[in-house]
Amino acid sequence: MKPSPKINERGLTLIELLIASGISVLVISITGGLLLSGLRSQESAQTVTDAANTAQQIVRSIQSGVRNASAISVSSNSATGTQLLMVRSIGQNPATTAPSCQAWYYTPASGGSVYTKRTSPASVITLPNGGPNGVWTRLGTGVTPADPVTGKVFNAPSGSRVELRFDVAAGRHPYVRINTTTYTPQSTSVSAPCF
Repeated sequence: MKPSPKINERGLTLIELLIASGISVLVISITGGLLLSGLRSQESAQTVTDAANTAQQIVRSIQSGVRNASAISVSSNSATGTQLLMVRSIGQNPATTAPSCQAWYYTPASGGSVYTKRTSPASVITLPNGGPNGVWTRLGTGVTPADPVTGKVFNAPSGSRVELRFDVAAGRHPYVRINTTTYTPQSTSVSAPCF
């Protein structure tokens, strides 16, 4: 007796395997491309967010100091491109009215950085020679002046206001730009012990 042939015992042909493989490669390529595009977008968004956070940290620090200032001064070194923004303000201890001094230092070295330093009791803070070298707190890096003509990050056109104009590098995105002004409500005059 002969066994009866089974209807579905036939395998896949070479052409069918090639077509299935081609479709699989196409689907994997499209999926991989979408995944890589999403990762690049996420990386770009994270870089811009980090730059915006750096810019906000610098602005908040300066605004806090300037709002409580009884004196404001900006000095620049055109040869090195460095700047020093100095304020005298009431100390942070509410039990005393002794002044303190706070400064922000911008240097274009190594891609541009902004540092801060506070002295309490108040004493003169000078523009550091050779960089801040650990005695200043770095607020952010990747900072450049927004106006290449003046090359200034800080500007104090009057004794009661400070203009901030700078860019923070943001990877492939060109930059995050800051253009703001902050004021002190107090009358100001530059005098000892901070200046």
